Amino acid sequence: MEDYFLTRFQKKTRVELQRIVDNQEHYRPEAVLAATKLLNKNLSEQVLPVLAEAAYPTKEKKTEVDWLSLSFDYRPFFRTLSYREFLTSISIALFGLAIIGIINYYSDERFFKDAHSTWKWYTILFVFLANHIIYKHEHKRSNNFLGRSINDLFLLVSLLLLTISYKFIIGGTYDFRIGNGFLGIIIIVTVITMAIFSFEIGLGFLKMLLKKIKCQIF
Repeated sequence: MEDYFLTRFQKKTRVELQRIVDNQEHYRPEAVLAATKLLNKNLSEQVLPVLAEAAYPTKEKKTEVDWLSLSFDYRPFFRTLSYREFLTSISIALFGLAIIGIINYYSDERFFKDAHSTWKWYTILFVFLANHIIYKHEHKRSNNFLGRSINDLFLLVSLLLLTISYKFIIGGTYDFRIGNGFLGIIIIVTVITMAIFSFEIGLGFLKMLLKKIKCQIF
């Protein structure tokens, strides 16, 4: 008899079923039991999806990340910008120039004689990479593409200023002439920007590779 009422009450709304349960004295026990089962079933169908979503939050839809916007977002870098970045750039520049000075001093030795220029370029690449590694160590986070490029610019300016200062200290001169000053500045800025961006694009691929092998150092 209960199966009869289960079949009959299938099309009833929740309000109608609840009315049967609330007024049990007017219905047969089998009808009340069938209405109660259907109410519990409907409640389970409504609650279970919510419980499943709470139990397995990883099933939420993944939001798409705009990596281009994140790479060129200047706010993370400037939010933590302090004198520390400038002191770090100057310290690394001094370290790099010291190594280059050692290479120049031993340039006549067999080890450096035919490859001292190559060793200088390796030194420059090393100090720029070390600049990013130290940044990650100091801030406990990786820098994005734009932040690394600005950090490269700080280091490059430090290298140039220290080199020029050293030339003046030892009594030398630093002769650099441009026929058209305005055009020359535009060319220099363009070349430096392209060089920094090209270097950082290469480092970006290296960073992706290091992430794959779980050895991210910058």
